[in-house]
Amino acid sequence: MTSGLRFSALPMGPLVFLSLLVTARALEFGGAPGQWARYGRWEAGSVGELSFSLKTNISKALVLYLDDGGNCDFMELLIAGGRLQLRFAIHCAEPATLHMETQVNDDRWHMVLLTRNFRETLLMVDGETKMAEVKSKRKEMAVVSDLFVGGIPPDVRLSALTSSTVKYEPPFLGLISNLKVGETPPTLLNSQGIQSDMEYLCTKQNPCLNGGFCSIQYAEVHCDCTHTRYKGKYCKEARPLHACPQRDYHSRGPTGVDGRPLPATTASQNGNKRAAAQPTNKRAMGVLGDH
Repeated sequence: MTSGLRFSALPMGPLVFLSLLVTARALEFGGAPGQWARYGRWEAGSVGELSFSLKTNISKALVLYLDDGGNCDFMELLIAGGRLQLRFAIHCAEPATLHMETQVNDDRWHMVLLTRNFRETLLMVDGETKMAEVKSKRKEMAVVSDLFVGGIPPDVRLSALTSSTVKYEPPFLGLISNLKVGETPPTLLNSQGIQSDMEYLCTKQNPCLNGGFCSIQYAEVHCDCTHTRYKGKYCKEARPLHACPQRDYHSRGPTGVDGRPLPATTASQNGNKRAAAQPTNKRAMGVLGDH
């Protein structure tokens, strides 16, 4: 059983996506046979959330997969016809399927959110949200496997896959960024044919504004605003204008220890300069004390 809620998708500027992208590693999937990324198990049996951003131009591929080790329960997220398709089953009941309407093979970034709630699973892609429910006797999904992204490792036997056809799905081609379970990035256990492509964010999606210098430091994007008139994480905020701290000796002249201008000089008959007669402020010079 499925139900759909269609919201008008709001245009999202590059900084909206980059606020997601810069907080975690971006992985580049080349789409070659035999590629895969294996993450630590997502405990999606009862309730939980998984989110990520993806960018691709292919019409058919495996995005992610998990199961109970070849018995009854599984969840697979595919790209089919350029749109996301979710299928999941609990306790050998008839699998529930969601077909999204949002095209994701347009070589643009799309935000994806999976929400588990016992027999129900909600899928959100940008502004589109749909929910499906399985009619199973047991409400919890059993999860035994790791979380596979972009492909299935060759060492996973066909008999250990609840959805045996998943191993023959085309591997994902494109970028996946900011993969999170709840608010925490899952542990990447190992991978094959996958590259970390954080430099892509600087070269193609540079978030540094107003001439800020973009670099990757500790797997995060960093904007150096030193040589700009701006500040902030993305060199977006204008710096306040301050008066120049240097004194203009040509206009003000030198000052004494008390901060007052020194006496003007006059030319003597022998060509030397002498100070014009002025009373000496001995108190300011620290010679006389109070009486």
